[in-house]
Amino acid sequence: MDITECEGYKNLLAAIERDEKRQSRVHDLRGKLAWVIARAEHYGEKTGLNPSDILNAWERHRSYWYMNYYQDANQPEIKDGNVKVFESIADAKASIGQPQYRCPRCKGVSSDPYNCNASSKCNWTSFGLFGAMGKGVYVYIKKELRGQEMFMPLAWENQKSTVENL
Repeated sequence: MDITECEGYKNLLAAIERDEKRQSRVHDLRGKLAWVIARAEHYGEKTGLNPSDILNAWERHRSYWYMNYYQDANQPEIKDGNVKVFESIADAKASIGQPQYRCPRCKGVSSDPYNCNASSKCNWTSFGLFGAMGKGVYVYIKKELRGQEMFMPLAWENQKSTVENL
């Protein structure tokens, strides 16, 4: 299926067209649409998934303005060891092993991948404004068609590969 025929594309295009009628040209709305299509195709190429399915999932999960939702922080390029791709959540958990994650702020070991519990003085979260401060990892689960940034698992601290062949 051509990506421009999927529901995700149609939904995003409708939102852009509404904004074009209401807004001055402060934002490059069509440029954002092109970015989204290119990023969905990139994910398709890197994961072997259909880009239309990826875009459909992104649009189903988007709960705020597309200009803020579609950005490198939420859909990072899959390259340079910054993203790990797994078939399932179970595969990701098996790769992580013990639930031990490096907090990017206090450098302690947290048992929670999103909220630091290494120290009572540290309350850092991976989903806050600064995320994992470039010291975490984005994990994409193919069966879920979703990804999320989390603290770096100790088991992965010295790994460089991006796509797990499971």
